[in-house]
Amino acid sequence: MQTRTLKTAKIKITTKCNRKCDFCIFAAGGQGVNMPVADFEGILARLEAIPFRQLHINGGEPTVHRDFGELSTLARHRFTDRTMVLGTNAITLARNQPLLEATLAHYDQVLIGCDDEHGNYDEVAAVLPQLRAAGKTVVVNTVLEAADAARITALAALCAEYGAIHVTNHVHHIDVGQPQNMLGGLCDRYLDQHLMIEVDGRAYRCFNAMARYDSEFSVWDDDLADKVFAPRSQHYRFCLKCHEYRDSGLQVIPAPAVPTRTASAH
Repeated sequence: MQTRTLKTAKIKITTKCNRKCDFCIFAAGGQGVNMPVADFEGILARLEAIPFRQLHINGGEPTVHRDFGELSTLARHRFTDRTMVLGTNAITLARNQPLLEATLAHYDQVLIGCDDEHGNYDEVAAVLPQLRAAGKTVVVNTVLEAADAARITALAALCAEYGAIHVTNHVHHIDVGQPQNMLGGLCDRYLDQHLMIEVDGRAYRCFNAMARYDSEFSVWDDDLADKVFAPRSQHYRFCLKCHEYRDSGLQVIPAPAVPTRTASAH
């Protein structure tokens, strides 16, 4: 039987950001911290023991990390066969040519949050054509509670013009009036496994999890590779309000299958 593979290994390289969106729990504005280069290199080395398909660099706003270019180069050179993904608001990419060049050199996909909270419509309009001209996959994500119909229509048109993807979603992680999810089993997204790594190495197995009290283990644990795919039976605390929660019906997400060895004939 085939063993499981992570879809995403996501590293939060900074909690600094050039915006302070009301709905965001991932950033601390200008008061955040950057992951040291040595720690980043160590995390990349730890990830070599785990099968995964894409490496997602995020924050905070990752491009405000003073060593963004160096970190991007280290990741690309370490994992030449993986898809490199950048999560950004694109503000610094529009204003800083070396940062844009580092993105063009090392990333395959660029995911951009764009709405009234980010206040980055002009920057996205400036950067998106350049990313697409370089053949990058670009996804623009708009929070529905933070943009009016005219803005959403304009973003959709911009993306259509240049061959980018425009998606919309509701606010994550906070109660914006939606009813609580009826949690029977576990979210079926656990089967499409993600590993999220905080600046200090705390780790989670959900694409959106970044709440300190929900950390399951650390990327620095000696048995990291075992913990990543260990059975899971508990919800994260934000699952009740997660807009993406889908009930798999499973009470325990299984560990990966262990291949059966066949005795050699003599």
